Amino acid sequence: MAEVIHSEQQVSIFNWFKSGEGNLVIRARAGTGKTYTVVKAIEFAPEQKILMAAFNKRIAEELKTKLKNPRAEAKTLHSVGCAFVYRNWEGSLLDNERGERLARRSLPAGAPDAVVRLVMRLAAFGKSACPFPEPGDLVELAYAQDIDPDEYLEEQGWNTQRIADAAEKAMNLACQKDGTFDFDDMVFIPVRNGWVRPKYDLVVIDEAQDMNATQLMLAMKVCKKNGRIAVVGDDRQAIYGFRGADSNSIDRLKGELVGHELGLTITYRCPQSVVALARTIVPDYMAAPTAPAGVVRDASYEQMIEQAEVGDFVLSRKNAPLAKVCLRFIRMKRPAMIEGRDIGQGLLTVIKTVKGKSIPDFMERLTKWEDKQKTRLLKTGKKSAEKKAEFVSDQAETLRAVAEGAKSIDEMKATISAMFGDVAGDKTKLIVCSSVHKSKGLERKRVWGLVETLYPGGRTSNIEEQNIHYVMVTRAMNEFVAVTGIS
Repeated sequence: MAEVIHSEQQVSIFNWFKSGEGNLVIRARAGTGKTYTVVKAIEFAPEQKILMAAFNKRIAEELKTKLKNPRAEAKTLHSVGCAFVYRNWEGSLLDNERGERLARRSLPAGAPDAVVRLVMRLAAFGKSACPFPEPGDLVELAYAQDIDPDEYLEEQGWNTQRIADAAEKAMNLACQKDGTFDFDDMVFIPVRNGWVRPKYDLVVIDEAQDMNATQLMLAMKVCKKNGRIAVVGDDRQAIYGFRGADSNSIDRLKGELVGHELGLTITYRCPQSVVALARTIVPDYMAAPTAPAGVVRDASYEQMIEQAEVGDFVLSRKNAPLAKVCLRFIRMKRPAMIEGRDIGQGLLTVIKTVKGKSIPDFMERLTKWEDKQKTRLLKTGKKSAEKKAEFVSDQAETLRAVAEGAKSIDEMKATISAMFGDVAGDKTKLIVCSSVHKSKGLERKRVWGLVETLYPGGRTSNIEEQNIHYVMVTRAMNEFVAVTGIS
């Protein structure tokens, strides 16, 4: 077997794990062999008890098969937190209805269901983003996440402050034993109730840019006093701010931990031409010395439709263009799907809300629904209103694309279920249409990027918009095609 040659960047990381002092931040760019490097580095670590904190269960299971150090274990932070819940609340059961139940308890009897849902959502975000809320924190969070009442509810006295007060009460109730807990509670309750105990000599926090504030608190608290913490992630792949992820987590943790920083900036995924494009967004990104030239080119929408093959990605910032593309492929008898079952469920909910009796009736009602939702949002003048209004428009445009050529509402529902359904087996045998967010962590030889969906506020848009562009481009292992002209 040929000897594996490691880069100077990898060797520096191995040396820190072997004998480095203090804490470490590894800024690992897309496709730079981050997982291999960190798993290999853990083999050099002398600590007796090591945790590799994984972002989700799928990644944790994958890491378990790769870790060679018998003193290391890969777990999600929800799994780590859940153990503390079971230890302190023996016999408690997971109950995903608990959030709604506690939201109702935090409100007066007879509160509207719409208010209950707002309180439930805000409490869930509060558990993730600010487990110890100060006055005003939950109101600010409600505005940031568009969890605020409409005009009708405000006229009934349900303003944002009242929703926030109820959400904080629901969070407090969640910390009291009632025989159950929910998914958010697994991390929140141990942190809030002070149950977390230092267990590990070395804690490695993977995908730190996607972790929320409470997860990061838990990860830091399970490390022993004289232990070491290694934070791994790519600040330029932070695109989940809307979910409560701490998009500034890597720099913030570096400051809190007084951490030494090392980089993984040489990609082994992307060819030279793709790296050159990505460098216009992230200047420290580098191609491997052996990287092929690759291809970056432009194409029209019609050229993409004609040339796309199974195994390709079609990526967009928004979902509406994907519906048009996927329907076009399906009508041409070419296997295609849209990634995101939750997106499909959201569209089905809108259909149910709009209540059209026929396609023409539905289209008319849909326009009224869209106008009403956008007007209500934009009238608030809130910072997040524009992004939320854009999401409403995206849903409406997606439904218009599905309605085109459909003979009935039931046919629309069936089409959505088929396009957005779970697909078992090998997705490389399909043309996969996906939002950039859904494609994160994945790669394909050829990526068709619907670049006109990027930067809705112009090229001066915030850093998260630039990050979305970077993630789109760096999914490509051989060829990136910038597609324009989709109407």
